[in-house]
Amino acid sequence: MAAKLNRNWWVIPIITFIGAEAASVVMQTITGPRLMGAIKPDLRKDIYSSLTGSSSGLLGFALAAVAILAAFAPKVDATGRDRRREQNLARARNDIAKCLLVTSAFLMMVLVASTVAIGADVSQKANVPISTVVVSAGFASLVGLLISGLGVTLSILERNSLP
Repeated sequence: MAAKLNRNWWVIPIITFIGAEAASVVMQTITGPRLMGAIKPDLRKDIYSSLTGSSSGLLGFALAAVAILAAFAPKVDATGRDRRREQNLARARNDIAKCLLVTSAFLMMVLVASTVAIGADVSQKANVPISTVVVSAGFASLVGLLISGLGVTLSILERNSLP
């Protein structure tokens, strides 16, 4: 299981989203409005506006990182042990890029849902589907950015430890 997870980091943000969405819906059903649902409409609108700006900035950053990772290829002139290292580093970059792409999808979900919520979530009682999607996608994108950052850090440390 750990070996499969090691090669498929992109699954972790998806699992996080599903878990956060399920927990949020269950909690709101049992105890009433939570998180975004418990905030006054004017404040909710301000938070949604802030989330659109933040998520669009992070989305641009994540996609730029994917483009940079895609530009790096293994050294062609490497041979033997160095060639294996270069191929392993290239696979690690691909894994990081996959995780960043999934994270970008969640950031886009936050961006779109927050933009819709600015106009649609105006009543005293929060729109439960929109608020839970925004919170869950935000949490999943945070986890994805943390995992991707950890992967980039480990990749840089591995690269710098090479002779």
